[in-house]
Amino acid sequence: MNLTPKTRIALCVAAAASSFAMPPASAGDLSDRFDVHGYGFQDYMQASKNQYMGADKHGTWDQNFLGVVVAATIDSRSKVWAQLEASTEEGTRFTWFFLDYQFNDAVRGHVGRVKLPLGFYNETIDLKSAQVSALAPSIYHGAADFVHDSYHGVGVDVEQDIAGGHALWQVWGGNVYDVDPPVDSRDRRAFGGRVTYATPVDGLRLMASAYRTQVQTLADSSMSNEDRAILSAEFVRDNWDLKAEYATHKFFGVSSKGYYVQGAYAVNDKWTPYLRYDNVTLDKSQSSDPSLYQSTVALGLGYKLGKGIGMRVENHFNRGYGLPVAGGEVAAGAGAKKWNLLAAEINFQF
Repeated sequence: MNLTPKTRIALCVAAAASSFAMPPASAGDLSDRFDVHGYGFQDYMQASKNQYMGADKHGTWDQNFLGVVVAATIDSRSKVWAQLEASTEEGTRFTWFFLDYQFNDAVRGHVGRVKLPLGFYNETIDLKSAQVSALAPSIYHGAADFVHDSYHGVGVDVEQDIAGGHALWQVWGGNVYDVDPPVDSRDRRAFGGRVTYATPVDGLRLMASAYRTQVQTLADSSMSNEDRAILSAEFVRDNWDLKAEYATHKFFGVSSKGYYVQGAYAVNDKWTPYLRYDNVTLDKSQSSDPSLYQSTVALGLGYKLGKGIGMRVENHFNRGYGLPVAGGEVAAGAGAKKWNLLAAEINFQF
């Protein structure tokens, strides 16, 4: 019997939910317990010089994604969440899966593999319809190494009204989940947190997030601390969407930084032009080396084709090629300092 992706993930979540002793239910009850959604995108990318994210002067269609999300209700306080994803580069796997428990109106807990709460984009990085541009800011690219995808462990969220606004406090602990872990080291434990403050000013939101990973070098079993942090601010009101973030990364005596400023304006229900300045320095002690930094001006235009379907076309004017070097696609000292990257995308949700 051939099973559709929705059926496969529903069966997996049902099995997980049964381990928490979900009471017997009729077929009608089960239809109310499960909520299924999906989203995805297909990109085309072409680089004038260098190579980045698989794109070179010949172009590539390899950047794509399909995710199916299922929420299985156990009782009035608890749910099991899971996402099954498929892409050309990473195949098919579970992105995250966790039990969510609502202790009261202000406190919620999670256990399992959870999307790591960091900055504006990390938890919704694959949901392109919730973003302005086809490519996320550079600090969220894997080559930049400012964020991990998820963590295995436990987390607690606490909400409260404070100083005329609303705050969300999040703390977590466990191990970071790395899709492609290094062969010479292992993350032994990690812990971090994020605070999000919706200010009394309509549309203004501030955020601070950070985490520490304790890394063991396998050759000598030595332990080192690896620290990451992001400061964020956004103003989203009426037709405007303005964002800015600053990120840091420190490990083995090397300090990196990255930041961006982004603005978008919805001209009408269909068209949204946007502009972003992006800068990443992978080693602050060698900030003049073009193989260790990259500054980018991204100019693009979004268009809504219909309900749940959108498209974007953008060009990235790059100076420096730090990200292609960090991603292993260009050798240090062998890249072109000035180069462009064209990206076109169709995204959808259902």
